[in-house]
Amino acid sequence: MKTAGVDIHNVKTLTLKMKELQKEIGLSNDDIVIIIYTSLDLDWFTNMLVQAGEFTKWFNLNFEGESQEEKDFKDNKEEIWVATCKYAEQVTTAHAQIKKNHEVILEQKWWNTNRYIRFGSMLS
Repeated sequence: MKTAGVDIHNVKTLTLKMKELQKEIGLSNDDIVIIIYTSLDLDWFTNMLVQAGEFTKWFNLNFEGESQEEKDFKDNKEEIWVATCKYAEQVTTAHAQIKKNHEVILEQKWWNTNRYIRFGSMLS
C-alpha cells in the first residue's frame, strides 16, 4: 500500500522485503521476526501493520555501547514483544469463537472492542 510517498507495510510484505535484503544486512531469520513483530502498530494489530518509525529505530540506533538510550530501547522492545504475544493469544481465542464472517477481525471496531473488554475486565 502506498500513501503520500510512504510505503506502508504489513508483516507479510515487510517479511518478503527483509528476506530480499537478509544476506546483505546480515540478519538471521529470528532477527527479522523480532524486528518486524516489535514494530507492529498495536492499534491495527489484526491487520498486522508495521509502524515505519518503530521499524527504522532498529537501524538508526547505535548498539555498540551500553548507553541509556540503548537500554531504554531494549526495554521498550521487550514490552512490545510481550504485548504482541498476549494480543496474539487474545485474537486467536476470540477468532476461534467466531462461527462465520471470520474477516470481521480485520475491522477496527472488532479489534478495539475485544482489546478493551479484556483491559476493562482486568481493572475490575
